[in-house]
Amino acid sequence: MKFKKGNRWTNGKSELRYRTWRTNVFKLNKGRRGLSKVYVCEKCNKRRKTTRVLHAHHIFSWKKFPKLRYDKRNGVVLCWKCHNGFHRKYKWDALENPRLLEEYIKKSDVIKEYIDKNIRSIK
Repeated sequence: MKFKKGNRWTNGKSELRYRTWRTNVFKLNKGRRGLSKVYVCEKCNKRRKTTRVLHAHHIFSWKKFPKLRYDKRNGVVLCWKCHNGFHRKYKWDALENPRLLEEYIKKSDVIKEYIDKNIRSIK
């Protein structure tokens, strides 16, 4: 992943925290699936040995929910096609409403439980 000048990184510490979060999301993905050699897209179940074509996506948006930014459970692994498809379908509404990810993926009880738990604590 390349970090370009002018994006959200204000210093090396926040970049390091993000990279650590991303790594933890991918490790959690392997653990949830009971796999040791491959990562799996939550939407289409595409399996890959590397993270090159997979993205770590925030369930609760980076901007609107800063307290959950680096929580590893606040991440879900999507392949680039599913990730782009999600943002094309829901656009800016996804920033406000984490339930849209649950609706998009449809079959993840872990994501549903995480959203339910954190929506109660935010309100």
